[in-house]
Amino acid sequence: MNINLLEITTDELLEKFGAGKHKPGSGSAAALQGMLSAKLLTTVISLTNVTKRQTRYKKALPKLLEMDAKIQNHIFPELTRLFQEDAVQFDKAITARIERDNEKDVIKSNLLSIKALTELKLSIDIPIEITKLCIELADISDFVFDNAFKGARGDSQVALSGAVAGIAGCLSIIQLNLLSFGSDEYAWTSKILIETKKLRSKFDKLSEIANSKIKSLEDEVFAISTLYREVEQLLNSLKSKSKLTDKNIENGASKLQNLLWSYKDVIWINNVPNHPAKVLRPNLVLKKALAYNYFPVETLEIIDDDYGSFEVAGIINQKDKIVLISNNFDKNTQNFTAAHELGHALLHKQTILHRDRPINGISQNIKRNFTERQADKFATYFLMPAKLVKKEFYDLFSTEKFIINEQTSFNLIKDSPSKLRNECKNLRGLSLKLASSERFDNQSFISISNLFNVSTMAMAIRLEELSLIEF
Repeated sequence: MNINLLEITTDELLEKFGAGKHKPGSGSAAALQGMLSAKLLTTVISLTNVTKRQTRYKKALPKLLEMDAKIQNHIFPELTRLFQEDAVQFDKAITARIERDNEKDVIKSNLLSIKALTELKLSIDIPIEITKLCIELADISDFVFDNAFKGARGDSQVALSGAVAGIAGCLSIIQLNLLSFGSDEYAWTSKILIETKKLRSKFDKLSEIANSKIKSLEDEVFAISTLYREVEQLLNSLKSKSKLTDKNIENGASKLQNLLWSYKDVIWINNVPNHPAKVLRPNLVLKKALAYNYFPVETLEIIDDDYGSFEVAGIINQKDKIVLISNNFDKNTQNFTAAHELGHALLHKQTILHRDRPINGISQNIKRNFTERQADKFATYFLMPAKLVKKEFYDLFSTEKFIINEQTSFNLIKDSPSKLRNECKNLRGLSLKLASSERFDNQSFISISNLFNVSTMAMAIRLEELSLIEF
């Protein structure tokens, strides 16, 4: 073969593979599968190494980059060489066979037969080399699938399956070609059989791994589908009620929280939450559980109502399933506003574009209609669930209800009860102090308001609602 197969067009190459001739043959096809796998892997590793993902994948990146260098500097160039070489070498073996078959002189025919087998031996060596390179690629694919950019696992799996297919093809080629040798080549064929048996054992393991990757993706799809079904049932349950009580709303928030914790491994592909409070992310719930498009924006519009002008902090459009939250407010207000919009999405059937004031969990001196009050209630119940707040409060302050006495005062401010009462003035003052406290009984911790990503005032009010503090 006097052309470079890599210099012709894809159409021309495919035409050659489908032309019903021996060149290029199955060995070149297996090498091409390996080459495609190699390129897919370098793509996935490149996507993993982009700046915005480097922190997330920092543990795996050194090994991934080492693998990438191995692919680009050794595996791919070798497969490229073998891709071309197999076509050339197998052409020599076939040409020798044709010459043998056309030769009338039995002596010359016998010599040509020996020459054909010699060429065929070389044709067997090449698939063995391709097999070993594809095994390396399959091992790399296994690691890349598990540790590289999760959003590109399709490419990783195709790379793994392609490499495994290349191995299978080469092993078949080798066995088929060995059938051409007689008893006089027993020693050589036995040696090849021993080597291919080892390669076959590796192939079997890699086939299982490839199947396990497909199964893992199927399991994820099943899990997320189950989550969607349960969320749909929750939506229907809440929206079917003609009149929602506070208890209905709290139960709905609780069911959603339990779903988020149960399905955290599916919702969070990376950095899976290790604490129930960390799943209370309204922005992520809107996107991952309710299929809303959620966008933080620089600013929204200024509108007027019966209570004057205000800057819109959040917009929900249930018809088009989109939520916008203004960045022009502090993080806690953004979070509470997002939870408020989540409440609308779960509780109400409104399909028109709906605009909301900034909401931070603090009572406002503005008369609000029942849907707004319900969304506020939902946001409170969702971001500060009673059971979890009580548990964290107990863990931080070693009591189910904080009462000012000698011990609690000393643990909180290292001073007397009268000093603590003087500092706090009233129940609200004590609630604010506990909501923002980052130290108690010589132990440092994240304040309970920061743990739940709400303002100190919102948490203080919640602590009072739950009767966790007595002044």
